[in-house]
Amino acid sequence: MSVGVGSAALAAFSSPQPDGAVVQRALDAHDYRRAGIELNKLITERLPGSDKGGPDPVLDRLFAELISANGTPASATTLLLRLNAQPGLKNRGHYQLLLATAREESGQFTNAERLYQSVSADRQASAEDRTSSVIGYARLRMMTSPDDAIFALQSAQPLPAQAWEVDLQRARAEALAGRDDAAQAAMQRAWSEAPMAGAEQGAAARVASDMMVTAGRKGDRGRLIAMLAVDRLNRGTNTGQEVLGADVPICGSAGITPNDSVAVEFSRQAPPGRPRFSLVWASRAGIAAAFLDGVARNPGFQVQDGQATTVVLKCRLGPAADYQVRADLDDQILSWSTSRGAYPLLDTGDESDTPSLASLLAERERRYGSTSVMLLPVLVQILGPTVASGMDNQEARARAAALSHRIADIIAANGAPADMVLFSALSTTGLDVAAQSKSVTAAQAEFQSLLGQAARNSAVSLDNLFTVVSNATAYTQAPTALRVQLLEQTIAVLRAHVPATDPRLMALGLRLLSVRREQGDSAAVAALIEQFDFAPDLCNVAVPPVRFTSSNITADDYPPDLVQAMLQGRTMLEFSISATGTATAARVLVSDPPFAFDAVALAKSLTLTYEPAKTAGVPRSCRAQVQPIRWQLP
Repeated sequence: MSVGVGSAALAAFSSPQPDGAVVQRALDAHDYRRAGIELNKLITERLPGSDKGGPDPVLDRLFAELISANGTPASATTLLLRLNAQPGLKNRGHYQLLLATAREESGQFTNAERLYQSVSADRQASAEDRTSSVIGYARLRMMTSPDDAIFALQSAQPLPAQAWEVDLQRARAEALAGRDDAAQAAMQRAWSEAPMAGAEQGAAARVASDMMVTAGRKGDRGRLIAMLAVDRLNRGTNTGQEVLGADVPICGSAGITPNDSVAVEFSRQAPPGRPRFSLVWASRAGIAAAFLDGVARNPGFQVQDGQATTVVLKCRLGPAADYQVRADLDDQILSWSTSRGAYPLLDTGDESDTPSLASLLAERERRYGSTSVMLLPVLVQILGPTVASGMDNQEARARAAALSHRIADIIAANGAPADMVLFSALSTTGLDVAAQSKSVTAAQAEFQSLLGQAARNSAVSLDNLFTVVSNATAYTQAPTALRVQLLEQTIAVLRAHVPATDPRLMALGLRLLSVRREQGDSAAVAALIEQFDFAPDLCNVAVPPVRFTSSNITADDYPPDLVQAMLQGRTMLEFSISATGTATAARVLVSDPPFAFDAVALAKSLTLTYEPAKTAGVPRSCRAQVQPIRWQLP
């Protein structure tokens, strides 16, 4: 039996595909791994004839789509800005929506609001994108004016698959405005409409997560656990709560009190046009922006599995040594290298083996030369796994240092921005020390020179400088002299540009204090406490440091109803430590999942014991000690 194929179908099969059509089909099918594989192929097919060209609009569009679809739209900001600057761009409203989401996720809320308003008013934009923009605008307005958000949502004309999200945002805004009955009605509509949405929207999980927060606020534990089980049944614990706890605002700033709290939703892979986090609820209007700004500064919190997670946050009573900002050298390299036509290779899981990459690197060297910017994507792809696989042997450290040198040389030789040149040089020097190809003394001289350049160069980003130095000094294995020098010089650079209360400055001061304390230099510690005006009763400035000694938290303490529902989580506590070493006045700083473990965590905090703070050898109390607790099924 034979099967005939029509001539039109045969012609379509054999004719060349439009640029990026295969990638676009994979994106439309939400097959992001396949989209990455096909995009890697397209990058090779579209390699420019020389490395003196500019960006490729087709690759800009497809990369922006894929990055946004993977739930990290902020990383596509440069590409989206270039796309929106193109005259005659097709479907401009869609790319403005993606840019608005990228701005929102970066904490640029005012800029994002304007973009959302522009798209919602654009009659050329699709109905779906216009509704998504109304939702985005309402999402931001509800932080300060829930009534503004409700008014905006009343103008939405959602498609059936979007109705649930309009009602979910309406429920959130009504709850913030204190109208619980209206909030409950909108939530019930969202719950009934959720099945109309595509699986990639995570509608049922997101609505259930909001219903869980409502139940927890009202003390309805049975419903709390039932809603948690919708998306969290037998799920592993999330990571990054410590980062969230480090970046929440300090109590007293922006009028925030220790009793204030906010609930923030995170998506594991937010669909395009949605940020990875959004406000669910706040104890009162007007306080949420400071918390969401902290969330926006770092991508460290990750939903391990499931589709959505909500975390409740409170302000902290003292500064954090592990405070973070949003600064990613990889994003900068992406921005700069793509402007030169060099697009990154995507790690799709099976195409990044060392021989293949080595062959690709050799081919590009023959084509463009040994110092071409076109080599950067391949070198970065080789360096990442080299470092991630472990630096526990001399051969790996030497290989990483050699790769880092090549990357730094290419960046310097091709007119990269000043901070990229500086930070690649700093990283290379650090790897040289690890590889034992450079002495600590020589590295100190190099660091002094490089940081001196940073102090004189206004083009250098302080956030990037802070991030590089924070990462470099976080490793206690690094030589102490190097850590001290890096911290002291960076503090001097920051002092010249920011006020004394800047949290980056405070964090580096605490980091330096910790190193001096390791050295046993109590005089230097005392000088730092005075220099930074740290409250002397903070636990994290005590000399000698307070040290955890024991707790009486056992498997028997695991709430039975959470065992039955197979639910796990993490709680971060903040408390004082008495002169006898016991935890007192505990409060929950980060609750994931909200309310589920709070009561047992607070009750069992009384069993936490420490070696207390001391003055002249005499035990004393201290405050603002932070302790994470992981709740793992017994």
